[in-house]
Amino acid sequence: MQIPVIDFSAFLDISSSIDTKLETAKKLDKACREVGFFYLSGHGIDPTLFSEMLSNAKQFFATASREEKDEIKVKPSGEKSGDDSRGYRLVTRADAGYEAVDFLRELESEGPPYTKGLGRNQWPRTPASLRSIAEEYTTHLVALGVAIMKAFALALDVPEEIFSSRVDESFWQLRLAAYPGCKKGPDQVKSGLYQHSDFGILTFLLTDEHKGSLKVLAPNGEDWISADPIPGTLICNIGDMLSIWTDGIYKSTQHKVLHVSQDMRISIPFFFDPNWNARIEPVLGNVEKKSKGKGVNYKDIFTGAIKYPY
Repeated sequence: MQIPVIDFSAFLDISSSIDTKLETAKKLDKACREVGFFYLSGHGIDPTLFSEMLSNAKQFFATASREEKDEIKVKPSGEKSGDDSRGYRLVTRADAGYEAVDFLRELESEGPPYTKGLGRNQWPRTPASLRSIAEEYTTHLVALGVAIMKAFALALDVPEEIFSSRVDESFWQLRLAAYPGCKKGPDQVKSGLYQHSDFGILTFLLTDEHKGSLKVLAPNGEDWISADPIPGTLICNIGDMLSIWTDGIYKSTQHKVLHVSQDMRISIPFFFDPNWNARIEPVLGNVEKKSKGKGVNYKDIFTGAIKYPY
């Protein structure tokens, strides 16, 4: 299996004909039906912004003191400023090891205390440029996510409004993650992330130059292939929510991280998800199947997936 590289520039070009846009949309459609992963080029984002995101994230994880990390650690909902989801966390498990900082779209809330997921972002003090760079990056990816949803609607021949009305206030999540270098010896801790599929709509992944760490399950359900970074592209995969939305026609593919390099790996996934109050129901497939209540409320899926402590 090969993960396709899709040039999205024609779809973003306002001068492109509908036939040209449809050609690009069909390439996305094919990748989502057959693989569930694709590389996206022609996304319109300045590569300098990619470099700045990676360097800021690396600087934080490599230089921030334990006290600074603890200042912004994830706190349980019910505690002042806690919502189970925003901030720094360190994950050490038998099958996984990494550290991360999570930021999510901020919504109006009754808190503090905050409902799960609906708190306020906790930004690191250093590096000083991290917040402004991350907010600029987020703005670009939200717009890109909306554009890709329009492409999906075109390829699937469904009204654009079905998708666009449920992502116009996307409850996005930006994660800065660091996988520690793998030190040899009897006390070696695994660096990675367990096998899973993403629960949202679409994930945009930016990583550093390390190869062999991200593994994607092939369609045969047995082989694992490496999704190595390609300079200037974003690694994209669809999530369970989009699979539900398309009645299983699009595949949310299992993947995992197993980092074996002795150097730290920086990974920055951006999860483009539905609006907080969106109801997601199948828009394709068997009419009788669609009548059996397969729809889900996004906020229920999100709150069910977020667990504290990690």
